[in-house]
Amino acid sequence: MTPPPADIDVDLELARRLLTGQHPELDGALQLETTGWDNVIFRLGHDLALRIPRRKIAARLIDHEQRWLPKIAPHLPISIPAPVRNGLPANEFPYPWSVVPWVAGEIALHTPLVSTEGARLGSFLRALHDIPIAPDPPTNPYRGVPLVDRRATFDQRLAAARRSLGDELADSARRLLRSAMSIQVTDGPSWIHGDLHSKNVITKNGRIVSVIDWGDICTGDPATDLASLWILFDPADHHHFWDTYGVIDEDLYTRSLGWAVAFGLMLHDSHHQADPAFAAAGVETIRRAVSTWSR
Repeated sequence: MTPPPADIDVDLELARRLLTGQHPELDGALQLETTGWDNVIFRLGHDLALRIPRRKIAARLIDHEQRWLPKIAPHLPISIPAPVRNGLPANEFPYPWSVVPWVAGEIALHTPLVSTEGARLGSFLRALHDIPIAPDPPTNPYRGVPLVDRRATFDQRLAAARRSLGDELADSARRLLRSAMSIQVTDGPSWIHGDLHSKNVITKNGRIVSVIDWGDICTGDPATDLASLWILFDPADHHHFWDTYGVIDEDLYTRSLGWAVAFGLMLHDSHHQADPAFAAAGVETIRRAVSTWSR
């Protein structure tokens, strides 16, 4: 699957006009950095970046980041790119956009984390999941919900991935998903990142520098975030994470494994043509989750 077409073409000249029109005090060289699934990123000088949505659906995600990241950032032990300026919709560009800190480093997909960084990830997620829920919190129909709510989608993705997975792994993944779907979510919702995979963790020398791309932030089942453990680390190293995150019950653990399979399928389905390395990481995530569940 290739990235969807843009609803609005976001180029360097548009970015410069938006910045000059709303935040002229921010002076610096502006250059295109990357065009993602939902947003176009421009680097501004040495320390800042512009995050501009290219799709209407992403405008709501930018709004969530602007509203909630400044509130949760002080509670977290790892830096996150909370907006430093908010761009407002205007006649030329009808969506919100943000000026955020520039985060230097490599994505964890390309520069894997050292095993002991699991402890820092555990502390980070423990802090995030313990932040009190605000009035009128954001929800997300795709993240933090009971896995069974998305059964049809995951069944379709599993069928599409069967050739890549092989029958044995695909069948085991299906059984794991069914087991996780059968567990009712009875504990209260937590703040969750919602999209915590290896492209959204920035590293330097194998250490976590920042956790980025918070557009899916919402409240829901923390198992959604705990799935990142199987995305980012070999199961043999998971004890570092649990030492700082703390003990969880069997139901939450199984749901986390189910979400790991779900994320693995998402990565494979969305990127098997455009980004084979990312798709392969999805298959490896499924393999790790199944091997953990089978022990």
